Amino acid sequence: MKYDNSPLLVPHESSEDCIVGGYKIPSGTMLLVNQWTIHYNSNIWADPERFDPERFEGLEGTRDGFKFMPFGSGRRSCPGEGLAMWLIGLTLGLLVQCFEWERVSEKMIDMTEGFRLNMPKAEPLVAKCKPRL
Repeated sequence: MKYDNSPLLVPHESSEDCIVGGYKIPSGTMLLVNQWTIHYNSNIWADPERFDPERFEGLEGTRDGFKFMPFGSGRRSCPGEGLAMWLIGLTLGLLVQCFEWERVSEKMIDMTEGFRLNMPKAEPLVAKCKPRL
């Protein structure tokens, strides 16, 4: 797995001297948070590279000690987080309700990430769908 192409959160600036992870951070220092590294940290998540959506059960609507931050955190978090979460649920529900889905082959789905800022799948997901009656 490559770790050199990871999405960063919006830059922050420390307003006062502080210590983060044992490092002294002087006031005025620009800080970049590597969100991808947090989400794939084996000290936080059991088997972080395995696809396991159930690991996020119980985290809905709560801050979890900065373990999962797809929308950032604090004053500079994404203002569209509530809308995005609502639309994701609505869209997924409509896709499941309105279509029958099939795999194109029996080959296992490759969950490897590609090399771009938005981290697309390395191999595109190909599926057949037909409208439900």
